Amino acid sequence: MSGGGFSVVMSDLSSAASAFDSESKKLAGLVPAGGPPVPDAGSGTIDGAMHSTVSKIGALTQALSQAMAAHGKKLAQAHDNYNNNELTMAQLSQDLSNALAPVPATPHPVGK
Repeated sequence: MSGGGFSVVMSDLSSAASAFDSESKKLAGLVPAGGPPVPDAGSGTIDGAMHSTVSKIGALTQALSQAMAAHGKKLAQAHDNYNNNELTMAQLSQDLSNALAPVPATPHPVGK
C-alpha cells in the first residue's frame, strides 16, 4: 500500500493480529481451564471455596484468551478488507483512467 503512511497502518494491523493470536495461545496455556491446583486446607468448606475460586479463575482466563483470539481474527479481517479495498480502488482508478483517456483521432482519407 502506498501514500500517506497507509502502509504503516497495514503492517500494524498485521502485526497486531499476529500478536493477539500468539499471546492468546500463551495465556490459554498459563492456567488450566479448571484452574490451578490448590493445596488441602484441612477443611472441606475451605477446600470447596478454594476449588470454586480457582475454577472461576481458570474459566475467566480461558474466556479472556478466547476474546483475545477473536480480536486477533477481527484485526486480521480488517487488514484483509483494507487490502482488498485498496486493490479494488486501484483497479477502479485504472479502469476509469483507461475509459476516460483521449482516443486518438483516426485520419480521414483525403479526397473521399
